[in-house]
Amino acid sequence: MSKPTYAVRVSSRARHVRITLSPRDGLVVVVPRGFDRSRVPGILEQKQQWLEQAQEKIDKQRQASESELPGALPERASLRSIGEEWAIDYRQTGSPRVTVFERPGTRLLVSGDVGDTNACKAALRRWLIRKGHEHLEPWLERLADKHGFEFKRVLVRVQRTRWGSCSNRKTISLNAKLLFLPEDLVRYALIHELCHTRRLDHSRKFWALVQQYEPDYKVKDKRLRTAWGYAPAWLETIRMPGEK
Repeated sequence: MSKPTYAVRVSSRARHVRITLSPRDGLVVVVPRGFDRSRVPGILEQKQQWLEQAQEKIDKQRQASESELPGALPERASLRSIGEEWAIDYRQTGSPRVTVFERPGTRLLVSGDVGDTNACKAALRRWLIRKGHEHLEPWLERLADKHGFEFKRVLVRVQRTRWGSCSNRKTISLNAKLLFLPEDLVRYALIHELCHTRRLDHSRKFWALVQQYEPDYKVKDKRLRTAWGYAPAWLETIRMPGEK
C-alpha cells in the first residue's frame, strides 16, 4: 500500500488519536491539541492492515452505489434496514408535478413530468422521507420505551454529513439515508442519538452510556463512519433546501 493521503484535524475534545476513513472525507486523523504531527505517518503505518480492509469495503460500497449513473434515474431502491426492495417505474403524464405512488408488489410509480430528472429525484426523496417517518420513527420509539429514554419529537431529512443529531430540547433528527444501511448499523445510530438525550457531549460518560446498550459500539461506530457508500449515487446529485 502506497503512502496514503490524509488530513489532520485538531480537536480540543480529543484525548487520543482517532483515524476515520470515509468515501466523503477520505482519510482523516483527529489529534488532540498540541499533538506532535510528525508521529502521524508512523501511526498510519501501524494501522496499514486496518486501512487496507476499510478501503476495500469502501470500494465495494462505491461500486454498488455507482452501478447506476449519477445523472440517471434509479430503477430500484434497496432499503436494507427494513428488508424492502422497491422496483421503480416511470410514467409520463400531462401533469407538471411529479408524484410517487406505492403499488402492489413493492413497486413505485413515479408519475408526471418524468422528463424532469431533478423533479423525479426530489419526489423520490420526499417518498424516502415518508418511509423514514413510517419506519425509523417507530423504531426509535420502541428503543426508547425498551431502555427508558425520553425525547420530544423526531425529524427525518435527507442530509449530507450526519446520520443523526439531538438538540438540547431532545429533538432527534434522523437521516432518511439510514434506510439503506444494514439493520445493526441503524440500531446503533438510533441508540447513539437516544444517549444524547441524556448527555449531549462525546465524553467518557457518554460512551460508557452507549456501551450499556451497544457493547461493541466501537466497531459499529467505525463502520457507520464509512457507511455513506450504501446510499445510492442519485441521492447526491441534487441538493434540497435545509440539507447539511
